[in-house]
Amino acid sequence: MKLLKLVLSVLLLLNLAGCGSKIELDELTFIFGIYIDAGKEPGTVEVSISSPLPNRLLSSSQAGGRDGKSYSMISKTASNITDAVILIQKDLSRRLDISHIKVIVLGEEYARQGIDEALEWFKRQPEFPLGTYVMTTPGKAKEVTQLSAIFEQLPDQVLMNFSEENLLFATTVRDCLLAESSKMGYAMNYLSIGQKSDLSDAGKPVHWAGIQGAALFQQARLRRTLHFRESRALAWAAGHLSGHLNLPEYTITWDEEGSGKATALFLSNTSSIRSVLTDDGPVFYVKLKGKVSITNFQDSMGRKAVELSSVVIEKLQAAVVKDVSHSLLATQEAGTDILQLGMRVEWNYPAEWKKLKGRWEDYYKHEAKIKVTAAFNIQDLGSVK
Repeated sequence: MKLLKLVLSVLLLLNLAGCGSKIELDELTFIFGIYIDAGKEPGTVEVSISSPLPNRLLSSSQAGGRDGKSYSMISKTASNITDAVILIQKDLSRRLDISHIKVIVLGEEYARQGIDEALEWFKRQPEFPLGTYVMTTPGKAKEVTQLSAIFEQLPDQVLMNFSEENLLFATTVRDCLLAESSKMGYAMNYLSIGQKSDLSDAGKPVHWAGIQGAALFQQARLRRTLHFRESRALAWAAGHLSGHLNLPEYTITWDEEGSGKATALFLSNTSSIRSVLTDDGPVFYVKLKGKVSITNFQDSMGRKAVELSSVVIEKLQAAVVKDVSHSLLATQEAGTDILQLGMRVEWNYPAEWKKLKGRWEDYYKHEAKIKVTAAFNIQDLGSVK
């Protein structure tokens, strides 16, 4: 018994030995963001990394304060991503670590040329977190790091929050890889960047970043971008629009002069997709559901909201169906199966999929039939009944 207790005591003490890694934390440079652009010379790629500076990440200091930026940016250009990363490593006194990466931003020019190499590089790095968020931006990706992180310490955290809040899409590297392996399309957030001269951060103009829409990909290439309204409708259809900061709001009218109108704020929204095989091929049904609150109501004839609730619902459903149908038509024109309807055919009708698999992109673009319906309920009619 004494021997057993001694063995157990030794085993417990071994757990207190600490980290078994041979590399100390102060010997590593943690990459929080990777920004990839097309190089100036044809056939080259520019890779930029963003990493925090621990000596400036003080809880009592605002990012970008008197001690300067709380992060560093290094960019290198090479014929491929691997060589560019090696060049970056040569300029650092610490070893690069990508296990804590938070976000990847792709420049639009690079995305249109094709992101095959980037996806392959991500996949082949054992320590790379496949749950990293990925997004596209107009212009140069590395310019996004100029944004003023007023409420955060690092620009990478601001970009990561865009996805975590589900403002539109929360696309990860894993999502892209799975879609590519199935030869399906996918969408990611399309950023906007700018400068506000009326605001200042430490006496300098504030650089801001936001989401202006969605970037549609097929076969690892950017095919098309959508504006915010179209993107929001597409995100709803895809089941991604769940962020509390981006609840849809619609204003509808019901008389010729437009003096009768109501504003409906969606308190919740969901979607479902089903496929039915017909003699003319598969037909896809997208159904949207939601609960709304009437935040504003006006009627030229003095009628109450409760009297026109059926009219409001009918008009609201028609408006949402129109928006979603328009966004799905845009994906068909671009040949990007963002809803990955082809996978539903493969799961439910394997024999039919064998016929369509080789030409699915063309079929989706020219022949796929998608029907959108909506069913909404009014949760409350506001203060004016």
